[in-house]
Amino acid sequence: MTMWDYHPRTLSWVDIDPATHAFDVGAATALVGTLPPPDPADRERWVVSVSRALGEQVGVWTYGWSWGRDESDFGGGPVSAWCCLDHSVGEPQETVARTLGALVEWRAWLERLTACFDTLALPDGPAEERASAWEQAVPVLVTEVVTQTGAGDAWYQHAEQVLGWFLQREGVPAGCAAELIDEAIGGRFHSWISPEGSVVVSVAEKLAAGLADAGA
Repeated sequence: MTMWDYHPRTLSWVDIDPATHAFDVGAATALVGTLPPPDPADRERWVVSVSRALGEQVGVWTYGWSWGRDESDFGGGPVSAWCCLDHSVGEPQETVARTLGALVEWRAWLERLTACFDTLALPDGPAEERASAWEQAVPVLVTEVVTQTGAGDAWYQHAEQVLGWFLQREGVPAGCAAELIDEAIGGRFHSWISPEGSVVVSVAEKLAAGLADAGA
C-alpha cells in the first residue's frame, strides 16, 4: 500500500461529515503514540502506517491529515501543519506532534466547511430561488478553499472536491456533481493563482445552469 491508497480524494461527504463522525483527540494521540517511530530511510512507510491505523480506528475521514499545501506529496491540500515526507518526517517526538497537529487542523477545516454548508443550505422554494442560491454558494466556497490552501499547487483539486461535497450534501449524486463541476470550471482555475472574481462568478453561473438542467 502507498500513500495514495489513503488519500482523501475519493471520500464522499458521507465519509467525512463531522456531524456523523466523532473525533476523540486523546484517543488519536494515544493511537499515534503506540506506532513504531518513523524511520528516516523509509518515511512513506511510516505515513502509511499512521493513515491505516487512523482510518481503521478513528475513521476514513482522517485520511486528509497529511494533505499539505503547496509542495506536499499530494499537492493542493488545505493542511499547513504538514508539508511533505522530507520536511515533515524526522525526529520521532517532533514528527508525532506534527502529525497530531495536522490531524487537528484537517478536522477543524472539515468543521469549518460544515458551518459554511449550513449557512449556504438551499431553500425549498421555486427553481429560480435554488438557482440563485447555487450561484451565491459557489464563490463563497471557492474563496474559502483559496484562503485555506493559499491558492498553491493544484489548489483547484480541493476546490472541486469541496464543491462536490456541498452538492452531495444537497442531494446531488456524486457522479453527476463531479461531471457538472468539471464542466463549469473548464480548466479555468490554475496552480499558484487566485482566480479572478469574474471567473468565479462565471463558474457559479454555469454550474447553477447545469444543476437546473439536471433538475437539482
